[in-house]
Amino acid sequence: MLRLDYIPKHEDLKIWQDTDMFLINSDTEALGEFIKCYKNDSVLDMGTNTGGLLLYASLFNPKKLTGLDINEKALELCKKNLDYNNISNYELICDNIVTFNHEPFDVIICNPPYFFTKEDNKAKNNYKNLAKHESILELKTLIMSIERNLKYNGTLYFLFLTSRLEEVISLLNKYHLTIKEMKFVYDDNKEYSNVFMVRCVKNAKLGLVCDKPHIFKRKGNNNEKHA
Repeated sequence: MLRLDYIPKHEDLKIWQDTDMFLINSDTEALGEFIKCYKNDSVLDMGTNTGGLLLYASLFNPKKLTGLDINEKALELCKKNLDYNNISNYELICDNIVTFNHEPFDVIICNPPYFFTKEDNKAKNNYKNLAKHESILELKTLIMSIERNLKYNGTLYFLFLTSRLEEVISLLNKYHLTIKEMKFVYDDNKEYSNVFMVRCVKNAKLGLVCDKPHIFKRKGNNNEKHA
């Protein structure tokens, strides 16, 4: 079922969502508020789903927005969202991240599936499984694709599970994606950070700053925060 929502903190940006698919949530909001682009940038949202992060990126008026996803239905809704918000400087590509090879981008945004889940415990809805579970896309393969499609000195904005921080840092370093900025994300009703975000620059010199954490103040333990 389709419903019209808005992007958190940006009520002028509307987003159509299908309740049978993965909805924008607190991860989308945190990463969307973390990214920064410039007017001459070409921006790729790797695994764009219905375009929530592209809408955040559009606030910076970059030269070109590109959304990549393997899910054709998600891209159809992404197109509807970009058109609905009068955004025209975009391209949507249906392709597999594993083999994707494009002219390199200035900025890549990525909020990937990050749960290891046994097949028996996955939802029957395959659209949500693709968006949430690390099944057909291993972390190493994802990082390799990011490095391949990012310009020299290009910028990556990336979100992942805090429990896998060491693994992520190791792979980013291996593929020349130097972490320049890090921010941990917390729910105010939980003791520990669940996810973290990084800004990386390809082939940059070492030098990291750790920002104040992003804290969601909300009631309950609902894992999906809708617009």
